[in-house]
Amino acid sequence: MGKEKLSRYTTAAMAALASTMLALSLAGCGGGGLSGSSTCNDYLSASSQDQQTVVDQLAAKYHKPDFTTPLGFPEVAYWCSSEPSATLDNFFQIANG
Repeated sequence: MGKEKLSRYTTAAMAALASTMLALSLAGCGGGGLSGSSTCNDYLSASSQDQQTVVDQLAAKYHKPDFTTPLGFPEVAYWCSSEPSATLDNFFQIANG
């Protein structure tokens, strides 16, 4: 009986640990963590999905919808490639669009 209780506790502890690790890894993946305060270098290193998400958010915030179009979206990366330490907020504050 003692081994059976120990086995249940071990199984429960392992399940709790596994679910905690899964939750932490999923939290790290959600949204990529890009925001207006992210640098252009961060932006250029992010996935295209994370790039599109932050551009959509910032274009709405700054009322510049042209950057969410297929022709406008690449302009962010183009500008960022020459200003790697600038923030995405910097770009949207000065961008025409």
